Amino acid sequence: MEVGVVEVAVRLGVSERRARQLLASGRLPARLVSGRWLIDETDIPRSRPRSRPMSPRVAWEFISLLSDGPVGSVTQSEQSRLRSKRTELLASPDPAGLIRSWLPRRARLVRKAVAAGDGPGLLDDPRVVPSGLSDPRAGLSAASEYEGYVHDGDLDGLLSDHLVSSAGRPNVWLHVTDRHQIRPAPLGAVLADLADHDRAREDSQVLAMLHEASKMTTRANPGATC
Repeated sequence: MEVGVVEVAVRLGVSERRARQLLASGRLPARLVSGRWLIDETDIPRSRPRSRPMSPRVAWEFISLLSDGPVGSVTQSEQSRLRSKRTELLASPDPAGLIRSWLPRRARLVRKAVAAGDGPGLLDDPRVVPSGLSDPRAGLSAASEYEGYVHDGDLDGLLSDHLVSSAGRPNVWLHVTDRHQIRPAPLGAVLADLADHDRAREDSQVLAMLHEASKMTTRANPGATC
């Protein structure tokens, strides 16, 4: 069942103005019908932020840390805080909830729609780095949903070339940044993308992937913590 702005605001615990901003920005997969925003109630997030989000710069350093990569563009005190947050994440029964709260500023989310037959071509485009639901490491069957990162300078051309539009139910999640990404996407980014869906299936996979990555790091570096 589809609901409007008032119901979204009540469920999220925000003002109606803030609810409209979330719908209009694409953070929630809504559609505009005769000037009225409508969203399927199953697409309304189940949870609320649990802490303040990291800045984009620090968020990407944390993503690198979760991906077992270098952390060099932050101060020593910031590195210490990020390592503490990683420890907190590994000990949490709901890491996806923490990731949702910490990393929303890593990219701007654009929700669009594409015909099912055009989706695979979108993911094959070198301007897109598949992530989240579309990353093989997620192990989730999402044949009708397409997700990835794109540089903000490539967005307009990408949408035009693949006939991606705002009409219809959104099935494309594009995370737009000013950072050039390489394939495959960092594991931390995949975890963040899955967490953003705020659905039980994706949250469960975040927990499994995070703990598997932790075990692999420990086996490769005895005494280390992912």
